[in-house]
Amino acid sequence: MITIPKLEMHVIDACNLRCTGCTHYADHGLRGALELQTGRAWLAAWGRRISPLRFSLLGGEPLLHPDIAGFLRAVRLTWPGTELRLVSNGLLLPRHPELWGVLADTDAVLTISRHSRAARYLEQFEPVLRLARERAADHGVRLEVRDCVDGWYKLYLGAGPAMLPYATADARRSWKACQTKHCLTLRENALWKCPPIAHLPSVAARHGLAPDGPWGPFLAYQPLDIDASDDAIRRFVGRQDEPICQMCPTELRTFEKSITGAAAAW
Repeated sequence: MITIPKLEMHVIDACNLRCTGCTHYADHGLRGALELQTGRAWLAAWGRRISPLRFSLLGGEPLLHPDIAGFLRAVRLTWPGTELRLVSNGLLLPRHPELWGVLADTDAVLTISRHSRAARYLEQFEPVLRLARERAADHGVRLEVRDCVDGWYKLYLGAGPAMLPYATADARRSWKACQTKHCLTLRENALWKCPPIAHLPSVAARHGLAPDGPWGPFLAYQPLDIDASDDAIRRFVGRQDEPICQMCPTELRTFEKSITGAAAAW
């Protein structure tokens, strides 16, 4: 069993918010949800190979998935000693009153992301957060609130079909600047270096980004297969910068993001 620091998995690509520049591309109108049976199979397979110190379920917005409770139970069954986290924007929590018991039973941390200081957003977010604090206290669930307002940035140029990689000449500097470099991702029953590369094929399919165009070198990336040797897994986990890091900027340019949702723009 190979111990790794951190692992995360999308249960759904769709999101109820669209935050410009999301590193998981949730602002690109992606669709698709991971079936619970498929997710269980991936977890069972990798559960025989690796042991993450922390495992996060996220999206998109994981509370859009009808089987999110099943995913929490599946991860806990696979790795009983792993710190388990559910990462959500929190706005859909009122639709899942049963979730608090599952979070308590699986000893999972609920991480809620705050995405704006705009009044219209806070009118919806703050009542949900107050309720979450109450329910977390009632059930003994650990609750964290993560600031996702300050320090927001984009990892590519342009938007939609016209989006472009930075294609820098300095992979090392890009890797050092990256805020997702420790977010090893489980997708398609393989390990991917980070969320931007793991979910890039979905964005390419959505916008028709050609493999023979600027995105070609990055779309050619090969994740680590389940049949990889133990040595290959150790090398993969320990690797720092590599050519695909050139996809992203060497310097993060922060900005005040815009957010849209199903019913409102903030």
